Amino acid sequence: MPVPGSPDAATVALWMAANLGWHVLPLHPHKKSVLGNCRTCHKDDHHATVCPCLARGDGALCHGVWAATNAPDVIRRWARARLSPVWGLSLGASGLLGFDLDAHGGTAPAQPLHGLDWPTSTPLPVDGVECYATLAALHGAGLDTDATLTVATPSGGLHLIYAAEVGRWKSSSVGKSIRDGRVRSGLAWQVDIKAHAGYVVIPGSRTPSGLYERVSSTTTPDALAPWQIERLVATGHDRHATPAKPPAVSATPVAIRSDRAGRYAASALRSACVELAGMSPNSGRNAKLFRSASRLAGMVEAGWIDADTVQAALAEAARAARLPAGEIRYALASGMRSPWPAPDLEAAA
Repeated sequence: MPVPGSPDAATVALWMAANLGWHVLPLHPHKKSVLGNCRTCHKDDHHATVCPCLARGDGALCHGVWAATNAPDVIRRWARARLSPVWGLSLGASGLLGFDLDAHGGTAPAQPLHGLDWPTSTPLPVDGVECYATLAALHGAGLDTDATLTVATPSGGLHLIYAAEVGRWKSSSVGKSIRDGRVRSGLAWQVDIKAHAGYVVIPGSRTPSGLYERVSSTTTPDALAPWQIERLVATGHDRHATPAKPPAVSATPVAIRSDRAGRYAASALRSACVELAGMSPNSGRNAKLFRSASRLAGMVEAGWIDADTVQAALAEAARAARLPAGEIRYALASGMRSPWPAPDLEAAA
């Protein structure tokens, strides 16, 4: 950043907040996770928007990245306390989006781009930097580390920071969503999106792995290019997009009884499947599947519906919601082992 010498992360963080209005906070010096110093919020279940500690504006570190601030006085207080040599930039709150290009090693899947085929004439990428560069090339662009604010990570990765509409873009990570040799969520293999509720490490931060350094001559984030916006929308990162119509679930719940209890169980399963199939990533699909399985398991124990019917229908709905196969198996098995009591239909009449 435009400060003399080789500034540490706290100095850079203060410059970002005072000159650009960006939100920053100290991170764990080894894990790069958000620090926490607020015991009150560990005992009270409330959202950051109504947290009295954050409302005081005195530097409480609670509710994760939502503790980030652009108040110079608070940042100076954190810096004087020498909490950490590692600082983070809260992207979504600052009107920014980051392409986090990792260099973690490993073998790329046969199809490392979400929603696009990898060009047959191009060798598979060795890391997220190569993966992103190929994605850009497919759209007539390139990987220009001087076009926008760019930070090099100690592992050889890059953080490309762009200006973005506040609150519009979802954060994502491919994680375990590689099935049948193809990336099924996120943007691309070893390419994470950091936006809403996301953060990146600020240049000048030093971890046990090394130093985060700005490699671009510019400190000004560029606007997202049309092709970047198109891919973000196409891969489900637009929080403002109109939800798609829930996919149809073909498995027909079949009760083993035709009386009131059987009809109730069939209706409960049908409703659970429709709701689950229409859920988007990062909306609690796994928890919904577990709760539905637990609820229906009680009806199975009561003899109202067949266990195979329940598991087949819920599994199909979970696949329609794009849950990974391993998570589906685990949530279903856990839910079926934890049955809720079947409702008392006579009392409800």
